[in-house]
Amino acid sequence: MQWGQIKSLFIICFLILNVFLVKQLYDRQDENFSFIPEASKEEELELNISGLDSLSDESFSAPLIYAQNFNYNKEAADQLESLANQEIVVVDDYLLYSRFTEPMELNFEDPELYPEMFNQMVFNGGSYSYWGKIERANMLVFFQQMEHPIFYNPNALLLIQLNADGEMVHYIQTRLKIVEEEEESQSLITQYDAVYRLYHNSNALQAGDSISHVTLGYHNLVSLPNGEQVLNPTWSIEVNETDYRFINAVEGHSYPSNRTFIEDSIGQWISKVDMASSSDRVVNYRINQEDENDLVEALLQTLRAIRQNMTEVESE
Repeated sequence: MQWGQIKSLFIICFLILNVFLVKQLYDRQDENFSFIPEASKEEELELNISGLDSLSDESFSAPLIYAQNFNYNKEAADQLESLANQEIVVVDDYLLYSRFTEPMELNFEDPELYPEMFNQMVFNGGSYSYWGKIERANMLVFFQQMEHPIFYNPNALLLIQLNADGEMVHYIQTRLKIVEEEEESQSLITQYDAVYRLYHNSNALQAGDSISHVTLGYHNLVSLPNGEQVLNPTWSIEVNETDYRFINAVEGHSYPSNRTFIEDSIGQWISKVDMASSSDRVVNYRINQEDENDLVEALLQTLRAIRQNMTEVESE
């Protein structure tokens, strides 16, 4: 065999060997990359959401509650007559409006005096928990409590109007009463599971959000034909210290946003007061009969002013 042919054969062999070695190297690199583990959903949550270390790992349980509107005229007439320094009107048995005859000062920051004094000044004020303030309307928002707060329910609400000096001048109140409470409590999803579902299932949390606080409460699950409400245990997740997310603590689905809750509630109340003001569906306490229309008109003006102020804020 000639040397030229042998040389060509060696070159071809080396080329084949090089191709083989390159293929082996490529396959090994591809194999190594395939073994790089993907981040689990739990790891993704912990990477993107802060404040998880503040969540409780305790197991919680709470019962379903069946509730209905509290009838002020049938169940609290004597108590309303005994409230000092107030003129009161009740519309359709369940919507209470009280105007103080003179502004009332109350230090909401005093943990010792506030609960007792508040309960004396506001009908059953001790059964409501502070939720927030509508700055433009200078109004405080409270949710009724049944061991835990009832979130965003127009029938379990207390709004207190303040004057420029921070004194109470009047308030609007609705409340529920327990008709039946299930004897057996429901086992609830954990706080961590609630946050997990909000992030992965409903996209209600975004990367970079921080969990500020978690509170157990109730949310209206369904309104029954007989007027009762079924109140379901609910987790309130405070996000970035400014916003809230709500999730059913039994079934794990999230509730829609309540950004227009106050405006919607006030709109319903205005319609109800307008319809009732010319009928016998208005009952007054601690005022003269001839002053009743004046108090009903004051209620309507208050509701309209709140709605207008809040609408102006949203349009800015």
